[in-house]
Amino acid sequence: MEPLSLLKQWCDALLEYRVEKLHPRLDGALLCPACQVVHGRCGELVYPLLCLADRTGEARYLDAARKLFEWSESLACDDGSIYNDGQSAWRGITVFAALSLREALHRHGQLLHAAERAAWQARLLAHGEWVHRNIRPGFESNINYYAAGAGALAVLGRDYDCPDWSAHADELAQFCLARISPEGLLCGEGKPIDAVTAKGCRPVDIGYNLEESLPGLLQYARARENMAVLAQVHELFRAHAAFLLPDGGMDNSFGTRNFKWTYWGSRTSEGGAYALAWLGQTDPALQSAAARELALWEKTTHGGLLTGGPDYAKRGQPACIHHAFSHAKALAELVDDGLTPQDTAPLPRETAAPLTAYPVLDTYLVHVGDWMATVTGYDFRYLKGGHVSGGTLSLLYHQNAGVLAASAMTRYSLYEAHNMQQSGALAAQGSLTPRLQSGRFASCLDESAVLHAEENGDIVEITVQGYLRDEDQTPAAPYRFAYRFARDGVRLTAEVAAGEAELLLPLTDSAAVQGAEKGRPVFSLAGGFAMTEYRAMVRAGTPVTVCIGCG
Repeated sequence: MEPLSLLKQWCDALLEYRVEKLHPRLDGALLCPACQVVHGRCGELVYPLLCLADRTGEARYLDAARKLFEWSESLACDDGSIYNDGQSAWRGITVFAALSLREALHRHGQLLHAAERAAWQARLLAHGEWVHRNIRPGFESNINYYAAGAGALAVLGRDYDCPDWSAHADELAQFCLARISPEGLLCGEGKPIDAVTAKGCRPVDIGYNLEESLPGLLQYARARENMAVLAQVHELFRAHAAFLLPDGGMDNSFGTRNFKWTYWGSRTSEGGAYALAWLGQTDPALQSAAARELALWEKTTHGGLLTGGPDYAKRGQPACIHHAFSHAKALAELVDDGLTPQDTAPLPRETAAPLTAYPVLDTYLVHVGDWMATVTGYDFRYLKGGHVSGGTLSLLYHQNAGVLAASAMTRYSLYEAHNMQQSGALAAQGSLTPRLQSGRFASCLDESAVLHAEENGDIVEITVQGYLRDEDQTPAAPYRFAYRFARDGVRLTAEVAAGEAELLLPLTDSAAVQGAEKGRPVFSLAGGFAMTEYRAMVRAGTPVTVCIGCG
């Protein structure tokens, strides 16, 4: 599907949820059917709406943009910032409001009357000044706000001839670029930004990096015409592209903020398709990544809206409108720049070596034949019940069958209540994490597990030694995993040193399993997959081996 067609589909569906003739503080906003609230950041849809108004000539898009701008004044503060939501005091998102207004005015401002343009510009400059005053080293946020601030102040400093803003953009960009791991990953998507764990790991989230932080740094480099930084950002995208899967999915199974993982990206970030496509003009692999990401967005769009994961529609879960109005910005940028990415080259993950280690994540990526896998012992804790650790097989993918296993949160919770969904279908909800479990103790919770990996031709073997633990890291029985990845399939051997534990393997219907019994269906709102939970009891002194092929 062309970016313009998908953009129109999303915006047409979004406008079905517009509030009209109810109250001045509500009229023009968008009411989310999934979350039953108005998401404050829906005001950022003004840019995609003006893009459509310009491209189609349809006045209804311009009218909707005007009313949305007027409504968003209800969240504006007298210091130039804007609230995230009506029930949230967070104002860091002012930087994203500024970016949306800037694109709207810069690309389509001629659609507005002179007085409207002046009002929009006044708010834009107020937002910019707030970002300039507040987003500085010591600002309490994750690194995505620093990267977005660099991009915003770079373009605004150039557009409005504000040298102080441009210099500040330089400082923010260098702040981010000083936090690159030896593997080429941007660190800082966690608090504190410079935290280092007992294993030497640092806070990294692939979803936020690819969909928000790296695009912000790309915008900075382009606006400042800094070719050295542009080359560095290109390499950052190449390094992160190792986590992009052949079907357009994103392996964020271990990320610090994977409570917002949707498989195609992250629930409330802005999408990486435009940045990948722009770089893809000279890099075929990144252009293919953009094309496949767009194809997955289209595939997971139902009822005109981008859903929160591959199986949301199948499970009868409504689509939160945040996904569509946030990611519409990337579509509008593609439309405005005339970019329609083509899938002409393999992705980096498809040409990767059999075994790649990421010490900054205590994580291994495996690529043997048609199999791709992720095994992680990552120990940066963003929240209890968050991403997995313990040497977990957090992702298993087959080139022909697609996703077979995809862990998200170990225990689903509304960590960001206004940015996450809940469901009344409680019976089928559960963790998608492969694990050994005994009561509250589980292998996936062990932040001290020791992983060892070896590559021998077309075979990769990874062993894990750890303790079943609870969320407070209280230890119970020792356990051991032995993974063997070969062209003909994956073998997992699990054992415990005392007592017994149940081996739980949530897998999609594409998996062919030997050595475990088929159990209950399970679905997680994080990740968005529906799976079947396979089970095998593991007793001390009697290892259990499960073989996974694809059928």
